[in-house]
Amino acid sequence: METISKWREFNQRLKYVQSVVLTTHLNPDGDAIGSELAMAYHLRQLGKSVTIFNPSSMPESLRFLDENHEITTFVKTIHTGEVNRADLVIFLDVGDFDRAGYVGQAAREAGKAVISIDHHPQISHEKYLLAIEDTHASSTGYMIYDYLKVFYPTHLNSPMATALYVAVMTDTGNFKFSNTRAEDHHMAGDLIAYGIDPYKMYCRIYEQFSPARMRLLGHVLQDLRFESDGRLVWFVIYQKMMEKYGATYDDLDGFSDFMRSIAGVEVSVMFKEMEDGTCRVNLRSKGRVVIHKVAQHFGGGGHPFAAGANLKKRVEEAIPAILSDVKRAIEGTP
Repeated sequence: METISKWREFNQRLKYVQSVVLTTHLNPDGDAIGSELAMAYHLRQLGKSVTIFNPSSMPESLRFLDENHEITTFVKTIHTGEVNRADLVIFLDVGDFDRAGYVGQAAREAGKAVISIDHHPQISHEKYLLAIEDTHASSTGYMIYDYLKVFYPTHLNSPMATALYVAVMTDTGNFKFSNTRAEDHHMAGDLIAYGIDPYKMYCRIYEQFSPARMRLLGHVLQDLRFESDGRLVWFVIYQKMMEKYGATYDDLDGFSDFMRSIAGVEVSVMFKEMEDGTCRVNLRSKGRVVIHKVAQHFGGGGHPFAAGANLKKRVEEAIPAILSDVKRAIEGTP
């Protein structure tokens, strides 16, 4: 009921705004992109002027969603003025304010009202005019679908259905992750009626891997490290490895999930060296060991079984610090 009351407040606040900026987190995924586009279609049906600015570019595998090139990668020197002129900024699937990058920074510096719509647990709510949060939802896309079904069922159309289907499909790992619920399957069935071909959609998202990705994956598989009696697997992606194979950050998507599939493994950890020498950590659990608190300890966040953090440390410094916490989490799980 609390979520419904917040959606009602959301609707009330929309009555007093005309121009809206939508944004999401750095390195957006399918849930982020799908949620943005679905919300943009909805707001335009309400007569609003909508601009989508993202703090970083989208993966190649998702570009088919944005056929009309509605999503712009934010450039501080070019687009700050448009954020300043907006009546409202809406964060979708952001998780933490800072993950909105320069778009969030521009909104904060301009004193803009910001509304957050997210299925991640928020670290703090005071930065938002309104925070609509549902940690039981599989995805932000599901939250938007649920909202539309309650308040605007006639707004659903084919482009919106495609965006929302990709949102829930990708955040549930094609409906196989532990966050998948009966409601997600009902949602998928409803959206398929708008002309979505599940097999073609699967191929577009999961069968378009680059040769560079596969070569890098082969390299990584040869150097996996197992600890805690095989319950923990970890690996490192260095910049020199990516350069060797011509891989991009998009090519790394799903590596942690793949390693988690190894028999006996409970937790998979990927250490990724960033261009500035710092370290990005991705943690995935099979569903017994809770790992989001490890990410939170290092300034990150996420879900109980899927989380991450950006560390202002070199990879060699990050490895022992992260692994120590992960091992304690594993040891504390029967």
